[in-house]
Amino acid sequence: MIDVFTEEIEVQIKKGISNLYWFLGDLEKAWLRAGVDNKLTTKLFRTRQTDGKKYSKRQLMDLLYTNIRNESYNKRLEISRNFVRFLVEHKNFSPQSDNHKIEVAEMSALKLKQIIQEQTQEANRTQIIRKKTSESKSFNYDIELLRVRDLFNDAEKLTGQQRGYAFEKVFVELMKISNIHVEEPFRIVGEQIDGAIKYGGHFYLIELKWTKAKSAHAEISSLYLKVEGKLDARGIFISMNGYSSEIIQSLPKGKKITTLLLDGMHFSNVIFGRYTFNDLLDYSISEASLKGEIYCNQNLSK
Repeated sequence: MIDVFTEEIEVQIKKGISNLYWFLGDLEKAWLRAGVDNKLTTKLFRTRQTDGKKYSKRQLMDLLYTNIRNESYNKRLEISRNFVRFLVEHKNFSPQSDNHKIEVAEMSALKLKQIIQEQTQEANRTQIIRKKTSESKSFNYDIELLRVRDLFNDAEKLTGQQRGYAFEKVFVELMKISNIHVEEPFRIVGEQIDGAIKYGGHFYLIELKWTKAKSAHAEISSLYLKVEGKLDARGIFISMNGYSSEIIQSLPKGKKITTLLLDGMHFSNVIFGRYTFNDLLDYSISEASLKGEIYCNQNLSK
């Protein structure tokens, strides 16, 4: 099953699921089977009937994904994996009406199968690397990334402060294997710094958050203030469960851009080898410098 989720996968899920089920009742049942909370399901389907708008099934899927971004990282993965399973395991793509575009769902299922195959091939390559690990005496990024990935998977199972401390260790180890100079967490008078890195001639103060809730405006502003009080410093905020909706739009306005925002999808794409942290930094810096974007696309596509 899919391990690394991208925007492309989310689009295929939305297209596929909204066209797989012709009747609204069947779509509602699919949400519940996928693990969507019953209260949220009822709320969104009732919204379709009560707010004067006739939402399409695709628009309901968009609303669902907007809402589950408030869920934990693991819960979002669980729901998305179940939707993928519904599509790739479906056998009979037969329309239930002349207007039923079941072929769209079939194409999404084929695309998701292709992505799963590619990730399976990557997993097989990973197993080969693991077997060679004990024989290798010199540094190998792929081998070291597997070690960091194991630390990340262990951290994912923890909760509260324990997970936060484990996340800091994962980040430090990732920087070391990425050949990025890293300062481990430290405290100065009145401030707690989760760490710092030096990249491209600049120091970046690091703020790491792996909490159940999305990171709020006050947390980002706190990092901005820490950065402003340092000579020629910049900041990187990594929030595994993302950010509240107004943050990305409001922070850059009228301010000098000094901080980059990354989330759990960015970080997991690095951990699972889709791209390196160096690639992610280069792209994030270019988007901020050329377009004024503090939060970049997870696919690193322009």
